[in-house]
Amino acid sequence: MTPSPKPCVNVSGGIDSTIILHPLHEQTDDDIYTYTLGFEGRSEFDDARRVADHYGTVHHEVVVDDMLPTFREILPHFPQPRFNLWPWWLARDAFHDDRQNCYIGEGGDEHFGGYWYKPPASYLEHWAGFFVYVLPTYQTVYRHFDITLHVPLHPATLAYTTTLPYYDVHQEKALLRKAYANVLPRFVLEKRKQNGRFDYWVMWKKEIQPYFPHAKPRTEQDIRELLNAWVTREWSLLHHGAMKVAVA
Repeated sequence: MTPSPKPCVNVSGGIDSTIILHPLHEQTDDDIYTYTLGFEGRSEFDDARRVADHYGTVHHEVVVDDMLPTFREILPHFPQPRFNLWPWWLARDAFHDDRQNCYIGEGGDEHFGGYWYKPPASYLEHWAGFFVYVLPTYQTVYRHFDITLHVPLHPATLAYTTTLPYYDVHQEKALLRKAYANVLPRFVLEKRKQNGRFDYWVMWKKEIQPYFPHAKPRTEQDIRELLNAWVTREWSLLHHGAMKVAVA
């Protein structure tokens, strides 16, 4: 991996983003900026700060707040409704810091079995989510801010001399942890991937509930579906202002 000018890395404190940061730290004399995303009630700030301190980066903690109003600013840039828009907050801060190249660790979970908390799915099903849902969001957001996005763990950038074992969530990246046992800090190798990005119940009470005053969600999935409904309505209004969209 050849470093590019004015680099930044989105870090969580876990192994995927750290194996991206490690070689950059070794190969560039530029200041490396790191960014970590957090939500009210859930963040990985402590773990990410340890990684940033270890590698001596210029570190920033980015808190997602006023989510739905900001979504109205973001949705016009997308050709379809999306609610996984968290990279916007990261890219916006990187833009303000004059970063030109951003490196992300997306793809590590799909390669090495990191989604221990998700329902059983095939190797290809997880990759479908990456290509259809996750990666296009990153690409659209960073393109908007004119920052070059680098995805070193994208399948197109990796070459294997052997076939990886069939995807198994119970591996929890055992192969990757073994490969980097004498390279990365122990606290990174011992960290377990956290479950999910934010606390849906906090978001429900803080932002989503006023739009659905009669709804009574019982599970996080119920709240997620309401959020999807809100995003679909807002996206439709922004792109087709005269069209009326009913949300039950």
